[in-house]
Amino acid sequence: MLGQLGHALHLLQSVQLETLAPVTELFNSSMIQLEEAVDDLQRFVDNVEPDPQRLSEVEARLSSIYEVARKHHIKPAEVPELLTRIQAELVSLENIDVEIDSLDKTVRDIQAAYQTSAGQLSTAREKAARQLEKQVSEQLANLGMRGAVFKVSLTTLAPESIAPGGLEDVEFLISTNPGQSPKALNKVASGGELSRISLAIQVVTADTSKVPSLVFDEVDVGIGGAIAEVVGSLLRRLGNSAQIICVTHLPQVASQGHQHYRVTKSNDSKQARTRITPLPVDEKVEEIARMLGGVELTSQSLEHARAMYQAAQSQPLVSTAAPKKAASKKPASKNPASKNKNATS
Repeated sequence: MLGQLGHALHLLQSVQLETLAPVTELFNSSMIQLEEAVDDLQRFVDNVEPDPQRLSEVEARLSSIYEVARKHHIKPAEVPELLTRIQAELVSLENIDVEIDSLDKTVRDIQAAYQTSAGQLSTAREKAARQLEKQVSEQLANLGMRGAVFKVSLTTLAPESIAPGGLEDVEFLISTNPGQSPKALNKVASGGELSRISLAIQVVTADTSKVPSLVFDEVDVGIGGAIAEVVGSLLRRLGNSAQIICVTHLPQVASQGHQHYRVTKSNDSKQARTRITPLPVDEKVEEIARMLGGVELTSQSLEHARAMYQAAQSQPLVSTAAPKKAASKKPASKNPASKNKNATS
């Protein structure tokens, strides 16, 4: 500092302008006073005798501060804030017993509310299960599974269990033959039976179901004739409340659809290709005729197919649920004859 002021004073003196004379005088006076102040401070420092005990205390405190900062991964300047936070936590722990009692009461209240709601759900579930069993079994008889018994198993959970599904586990059981005890669907039912069971459940629960789209893959396996017509009618009814996509080989089912697609497959030496083609009305009738009579179309098979299609399309829809805004799509036909024809063309 003194060196910088001395340099500035030297520059002012070298200019030798009368207008800067007062400024030069002030700088000169300041230099003298600062030099005297520095001398006084130096004499004071020379006469100070440090207190070893106080120095040791300060060093120990600094060491503690740095140790705390390192332990809590903070900067030394943040230690006071940490201290304030810990003190607040200690104050809150003074009333820990009261807080624990309050939390225990809250837990008991929540458990009581859960038991009340879960009990109401169990009562409603038991009633609905018996009704569902009866209605689904009736639908299965209409779908060609006479003698099949549909059951809803409600297994009560342990008393201390709290589950989002309530007080019991729910499982669907089926007996496909008279005299057999009902067992889990995945252990008893075949693929076609699973499709028909699913169709029966969807028909029964259509008024309350919120599923926007349903896919049925060959729901008509193992059936024909009048039963196939029932399946087609049920799918058509379901289409009033959901989008239905069905892969079928039966003309009785395919004729019920609003939209029809032909699925064909071709192979070459490198890969297989699958093509899905939307069909206009004339081609719809031709596909239904192929399902009825084979690859070679005759005037009789075409006339029969046209009559079947027109009869199915003229049937009034019986609503099972409030119509949804999404457009309804109906069974798509998957004809082995079409597949073979494309494969050889």
